[in-house]
Amino acid sequence: MDALTKRRSGQEDTGYEVNGNAVLLRAAVAALRSRKARTYFRWVKGHAGHAQNEGADRLAGVGARKPTDDEVDCEVSTTLNVSGCKLNKMTQKLAYRVIRKRRENSLPARRAAVVNTQTTLAEVKTCFGEDLNVAALWKSIRRREFSRECRQFMWMTMHDGYMVGKKWMRDNMSDELQARAICSRCDVIESMEHILFDCAANGRGTIWELLEETWQLTGKKCQWVDPCWGNTLGAGCAAFRAENGKSDSATEALWMTLVSESMYLIWKMRCERVIQRDGDEFSIREVENRWYATIDQRLALDRKMAELAVRKRSKRMSRVEQIWEPVLMDLDNIPTGVAVTLGVLVGIRRVRRWDPG
Repeated sequence: MDALTKRRSGQEDTGYEVNGNAVLLRAAVAALRSRKARTYFRWVKGHAGHAQNEGADRLAGVGARKPTDDEVDCEVSTTLNVSGCKLNKMTQKLAYRVIRKRRENSLPARRAAVVNTQTTLAEVKTCFGEDLNVAALWKSIRRREFSRECRQFMWMTMHDGYMVGKKWMRDNMSDELQARAICSRCDVIESMEHILFDCAANGRGTIWELLEETWQLTGKKCQWVDPCWGNTLGAGCAAFRAENGKSDSATEALWMTLVSESMYLIWKMRCERVIQRDGDEFSIREVENRWYATIDQRLALDRKMAELAVRKRSKRMSRVEQIWEPVLMDLDNIPTGVAVTLGVLVGIRRVRRWDPG
């Protein structure tokens, strides 16, 4: 509604160049202007039992789940068509956005990215029961629960952008470089799927086991699913339910944090093993220490950000405590409300205790 009323003038001034629904908006505005009578809009509160509003929600859901878009006549009369951006409204930032958008639209989709997104969406539905589209999956990668490094890793993995496996077997590669395509531990051609979910080298299996053991502390044992494309790269689409059937956003945020940090650590330790250690494997104790240190560092980062937010009168502190509370160490000895403040030394509970003997 705002797009057709409050923001209409500004969008027309910029020629709808940066609007995601530019074609539909342009056609809707033209249809309104072609009417001889005045058009009035009335806001209706959503999910309040209004019959027509509920019907619109159902139709929107049906449309979002369709595998292909419906054909909608969006032709605009030449007398009502607004094209291009006004020169007095053009800025350098807007110009770059338009150029970038047009360039992206002109490029064909990468075949590997299409396959990976379809695989991830299918497994998201299997793991969480969520039937999503490609746009929702890409948007989920930008969620704030993921660190910047994890977001970059997930984006690159979805696009098959890392130099692994068959990419080393190009004709112009030397024999030494082509040998990098083979996993020295498993003697098979590497792929990101093999690195994250199948490799027998120390690190991958141990990290996923640590994640499962820690996840059991949340009391969501029945909802544990072995790591796959859907619940790792699609972690931003995770859906967990509380006892009352409502969405458990804190548990979803914890899953996104733990699984993304674990996945990225597997990749980093694999690169260290192959490049820096020349194939020499990490010990189980090294892997455990690295994983706990990684999660503790992420907890410390969240606590610092929450502390800054408190100074701005934000409610983020209680939110961080709600997310991390199920896995914090010695929580019974920490006063309520101060578990994530910087003045209190806390970390996640160690499920495994190392036996020096």
